[in-house]
Amino acid sequence: MKVSLDQTACIGCGLCVQISPEYFSLNEEAGTAQVQRTEVEDDSVREAQASCPVSCIHLE
Repeated sequence: MKVSLDQTACIGCGLCVQISPEYFSLNEEAGTAQVQRTEVEDDSVREAQASCPVSCIHLE
């Protein structure tokens, strides 16, 4: 699977980083999350996607 994040919708709450820090990080300058690795090997990304309050994490 591949993960992507819509940074225009992201509010920078940081839940994805707390749940799956190996795949997401916070960009302090932009105030949004960013994807660190696009190739997903872990179920924590699905949990991060389900927990996102603005549904900006997408899996393919």
